[in-house]
Amino acid sequence: MKNRARRVAFAGMFIALNIVLTRFFSYTVVIGGVQNIRLGFGEIPVILSGIMLGPVYGAITGALADLIGYPFNPMGPYFPGFTLSSALTGLLPGLMSLLFRKKWTWQSLAITIGITTVITSLTLNTLWLSMMMGKAFIVLLPARIIGNFILVPIYVIVVRLFLTHFNQSEEI
Repeated sequence: MKNRARRVAFAGMFIALNIVLTRFFSYTVVIGGVQNIRLGFGEIPVILSGIMLGPVYGAITGALADLIGYPFNPMGPYFPGFTLSSALTGLLPGLMSLLFRKKWTWQSLAITIGITTVITSLTLNTLWLSMMMGKAFIVLLPARIIGNFILVPIYVIVVRLFLTHFNQSEEI
């Protein structure tokens, strides 16, 4: 699909899926009175947007999903760092898709999703939570590592299944 309208439509679908999966179908783990990690599948549509639509659409999808989704279920005050993290969640897989030339193997997906998770969820989001909550970064990190250790393989499987069953012969 080379048509811009189709890309925008797919981006809108990914934004809507992210909002529903993140804001309504996720579980937040609270440790010591601090929201430590959100377990859910909301990142998958943003990752897919980066892979399928490219880095620019991926970043825009992530940023808009965070901005539009926030009023539906705010979990504390708005913090622009999370919008940046969400944009990077779409941008990084898009950049990696250029590297892998859209030949997604289990290994290339694991590398892409792993790198994206380390940068956005483990590093940046932990930093943002640390800044907002006044808790030490190192205190928040272990639970976040465990949560992401569980989620990353699930993300890889779901993204791979989606890409396998999506008509790859048609470019978006």
